Amino acid sequence: MRVTENNIVSSLLLNINSSREQITKLQSQLASGKRVLKPSDDPQAADSILRLQAVIDRNEQYLKNVADGQAVLAETSTVLDGFMSIMQDVKSELINASNGSRQEALPVQANRLDQLLTQAVEIANTKFNGKYIFAGTNTLEAPFVLAADHSTVTANPNGITGSINYDVAEGSTQTVNMDGQEAFQGAQFFTTVIQLRDKLASSQFPAIGDVESVTAIIDYVLGKASKAGSISQGMDAMQIHLDEQQTQLRGLLSIDQDADVAQAALQLKQNELMLDAALNTGARILPKSLLDFLR
Repeated sequence: MRVTENNIVSSLLLNINSSREQITKLQSQLASGKRVLKPSDDPQAADSILRLQAVIDRNEQYLKNVADGQAVLAETSTVLDGFMSIMQDVKSELINASNGSRQEALPVQANRLDQLLTQAVEIANTKFNGKYIFAGTNTLEAPFVLAADHSTVTANPNGITGSINYDVAEGSTQTVNMDGQEAFQGAQFFTTVIQLRDKLASSQFPAIGDVESVTAIIDYVLGKASKAGSISQGMDAMQIHLDEQQTQLRGLLSIDQDADVAQAALQLKQNELMLDAALNTGARILPKSLLDFLR
């Protein structure tokens, strides 16, 4: 087989271009830290990387949902604790009124109950991240309205019920809110305070049953606060599980995707030496002409 000058030159250029392509690839791997930069680098690994990355991205959204849900539940618990504290003050006022208060002092204590009523409505209308947390699905509308003359408290006619659910795992959702109907039995608790206030305002002493009714409210809200805490604990466990899963998935992704830096650096050095050798060889071959061989 006759080897022509064109054969030699073509082979030389092919080797030089191959070395340059390999050097470029290795430099990109070292710069990015990734072994697979495009599907053609390793089709099987590229497919695995895409699938793993999709699961990781989905889990990241789950983790965000869990964190958001935990924040809502924490605020819910805080508000319910505050509401219970107000009801404890209502109970204390009733006990004081029934134990030794003069009849003429009852309207003063009624005024105190009116102040506590206002506080109770305000705390039940708490906003979190710009949304009313006890408004059900009508999060942009206040769930409770205190009449200008404080004679009534009414629930939002557009509704204060409805669950807000977050995706927290594949095929699994979690309700992260507690609507006003569940938390406060609608406006019933406020109506109870109004009736007790009006009773004191008319100079009537509270009965044992009045104190018991407020105690029942406190116990009820305590149960709802405990429920919010229990859900939050479940979300904590879900967060731990998702974090562990993310660690495992990232480990698998690293196996397929991450470059072996030491090996890539060694290969880069080898290819640079090969390129230098090819260029040096070309520098000796290409300038020669027919006259060089006739001398």
